[in-house]
Amino acid sequence: MEFIEKIYRRAKETKKRILFPEGEELRVLKAVHLILQHGICLPLLIGNPGRITKICRDKGIDLKDTEIIDPGDYKYIEKYIALYCDIRKRKNVRPEDAQKLIIQNPVFYSALAVRSGDSDGFVAGASTTTRDVAKAAIYCIGAAGDAETISSSTILIVSDKTIGSNGVFIYADAGIIPLPTAEQLRDIAISSAGMARLLLDDEPRVAMLSYSTKGSGGSGRSIERVRNATRMVIEKEPGLLIDGEIQVDCAVVPEVSERKDPESRIKGRANVFIFPDLDAGNISYKLTERIAKAYAIGPILQGLKRPVSDLSRGCNTEDIVNAAAVIAIKAQESVKCEALSL
Repeated sequence: MEFIEKIYRRAKETKKRILFPEGEELRVLKAVHLILQHGICLPLLIGNPGRITKICRDKGIDLKDTEIIDPGDYKYIEKYIALYCDIRKRKNVRPEDAQKLIIQNPVFYSALAVRSGDSDGFVAGASTTTRDVAKAAIYCIGAAGDAETISSSTILIVSDKTIGSNGVFIYADAGIIPLPTAEQLRDIAISSAGMARLLLDDEPRVAMLSYSTKGSGGSGRSIERVRNATRMVIEKEPGLLIDGEIQVDCAVVPEVSERKDPESRIKGRANVFIFPDLDAGNISYKLTERIAKAYAIGPILQGLKRPVSDLSRGCNTEDIVNAAAVIAIKAQESVKCEALSL
């Protein structure tokens, strides 16, 4: 698959250190084996070394010299305890409480490792809930300097190469914000457009989705929210190709766009879908993946200082490999952004 091959090549060039906190999960171990074969990143595993070694021996998995971090003997634990207490000082977190949290929740250890620069990103979610992954990332890594909203986006690859960017779309938000405000929808749209620029090698064309196209559904809170968000995006990034409120058929079929929305800025060529709420986003991405047989990568968290992928617990080994490749690429972008801000 052309898109997957491209992100593998780009990831391989970064040489980034990516943490996998679910190191005793078979799907993760198989993924790390493939990551090593492809040279996608430098993986680090969290888990009991004895159990991991046994699983690998029983399943014929070669991890080569991959570093395994034992939760019972965490290195840097004192540094991370101090860091977490400093981050959460307004909550008066005690060192003993921080230690308990970090030891019992490998995603918190991973997030602190990323925050401190000991790792470049982490991939989790195969056996950890979105709530726990997001909480660790938001608490420990924090928002990027110019980001007001933490959200997520998912990459969907469909067989029809005439739509999206050669069959590739960005869906957002499908994982974090249940009912985004107009301001949050604005931020989700801008972050997702940035994801499209980074990964698609194409100009973002953003559809702010609704059950209405330019008033066809009458009025209502949802419509007004999407309409206001679209206006705010245009005010903040006037050069971005965006349209809303708009229905899906109008967003992806030029002939329908010509009839329903002849003045559209995206003219039925959307490659970024912004959903009005989490129900719509999550349902749509999983329907696209399962019924349309699309290939999904992510969700990838957006708006953080450093990159994190929150996998679906229904993910397979290949999904984990692909997420790691995207996180490596985003880690490289984070380095460039930090250098420009100095």
